[in-house]
Amino acid sequence: MAKVVRKILIVDDDPSMVKVLEKWLKMDGYVSIFARTGEDGFTKAKAEKPDLVLMDLMLPDINGVQVIRQIVNDPETKGIPIVCITVTMGVETDKGDEQIDVDGRLFRAFAKPLHQRKLLSVIRKEINIAVNKN
Repeated sequence: MAKVVRKILIVDDDPSMVKVLEKWLKMDGYVSIFARTGEDGFTKAKAEKPDLVLMDLMLPDINGVQVIRQIVNDPETKGIPIVCITVTMGVETDKGDEQIDVDGRLFRAFAKPLHQRKLLSVIRKEINIAVNKN
């Protein structure tokens, strides 16, 4: 049986962060696409139907929380898992189990700079949970 290649949408306006994430994801067997703005992120989530979204919370147009709201409130994208990445959370307090509350729904969150193994582990878990729901 052929292995299913999973697609990750990276929504981040920092080109160096996108490059690092693309490298990590490729090494772990994922295909990645990216968006540099929140609006583009939502548009790509609808068009590409990724298996997971890595969402920066600080974007140049609308913030990541607003994009998360758009994704979870749209019937076409509401089931896509989202993991937040942000500089707004201190890396010294990031234990790998932090969460961001968006309208009463919790999303895993990681401080930048990111911890590669923890992030990839959470990505795998979130995708597996979403796949098993369907």
